[in-house]
Amino acid sequence: MRILRRRHSWCLVLISFLFLGTSARAVFQEVSRSDRLLAVADELMPIVARLRGLEPKAPIQKGIKSRAEISQFITQEVNDHYEKNDLKSEGVLLQKLGLIPPDMDYASFMIKVLTEQIGGYYDPEKKAFFIAGWLSAEEQKPAMAHELTHALQDQYFDLNGMMMRDRKLHNDDMTLAHEAVTEGDATAVMLDYLLEPAGRTFVQLPDLVFIMRAQLSLMNDQFEVLKSAPDYIKESLMFPYSYGTSFLQKVRAHNEPWSVVDKIYSDLPSSTEQIIHPEKYLGRRDNPKPVEGENPTPQLGKDWKITYRNVLGEFSLYLLLKLDLSEEAAKNAAAGWGGDQVILVEESGSNRAAVFIESVWDDQESANRFYAALSNWLQKKYPKAGKIAESESGFGLVSGGEYRSIRRRGTSVRLIVGLPESYGEKFSR
Repeated sequence: MRILRRRHSWCLVLISFLFLGTSARAVFQEVSRSDRLLAVADELMPIVARLRGLEPKAPIQKGIKSRAEISQFITQEVNDHYEKNDLKSEGVLLQKLGLIPPDMDYASFMIKVLTEQIGGYYDPEKKAFFIAGWLSAEEQKPAMAHELTHALQDQYFDLNGMMMRDRKLHNDDMTLAHEAVTEGDATAVMLDYLLEPAGRTFVQLPDLVFIMRAQLSLMNDQFEVLKSAPDYIKESLMFPYSYGTSFLQKVRAHNEPWSVVDKIYSDLPSSTEQIIHPEKYLGRRDNPKPVEGENPTPQLGKDWKITYRNVLGEFSLYLLLKLDLSEEAAKNAAAGWGGDQVILVEESGSNRAAVFIESVWDDQESANRFYAALSNWLQKKYPKAGKIAESESGFGLVSGGEYRSIRRRGTSVRLIVGLPESYGEKFSR
């Protein structure tokens, strides 16, 4: 599951901050004339084409957008392409799992954080690159290199078609993996642009996941909205850039040409697991197993409906466990993921809702490891809850009128969170 499935290729201001050490004060200066920004983009296009090894097939349309126009664009995109109830349900699910605060207006907050972060974007529907009009030409060159790479991707690999296909799926984990390829590709070219004067390439850098996550905490004083964001939102925003570029470092580890990356677009990774562990894509392919979670509504009654269904994936499960476990424990437990499905059910006419997560694991050892970590996580999350219906297969916890449980069957593990206590007995096996 993921943050507001994006329809366009955006370059976050924080990416330039991470790599350039630029202060927000320097970046957000009111700037030069539009013709200067457009001229710089034209100057950069042949450089980007050479670095990426892809010559433009057609001229790339460009325009300038003000901060207000980009904010309006983001708001309009949300209104046009997301049903209000869909975003509400996604927010409820995140709240039930503890990934965002219970009082957060999810959609409104994400519009604010994205408005703060987006410094330009390529629109694959309009085939146009829109430049941030409030950023200086010099400070914006890396972001321009990033977005011009997206324009080349679209011309060669049909970026718009890929996004349209992904939007039809209820699999945000796969979509996030695809984003990691496109954003990692664009970030790698941006880094090559910055490193070329020193005769280096992004492949020679240390693992970029470590570098970018280590610097993430330094940005709190630079970006007020991001500072208030839960770790889940921060890390989900960063994943395509950090893990995506790290993935491509492994792909081109022995100085393979960019053509090896080109081939990936016709055989995209199918999960965040394959991005986090490139050997599961590059070596013996470890594809996700389809999981069809049982519909719980017949046992709940006619007023209960499934309002959200998706795939969490290894990365989101890792972030979930990391809420109450150490990073190492969360990372180890999420490894060995085989597939999952998350379902949110809501009762009409009330604010009652529950989350059901059905997951499968590569082998019994992986399932046992995840079950043990998830059991620990559940008890730490609800330390005052009373344990009920305990058996070899799992247990339930009750407190505050809610029932939560974890059950294991072979290599499958089921988690229930937020179910009204009166329904607990129906799901205690």
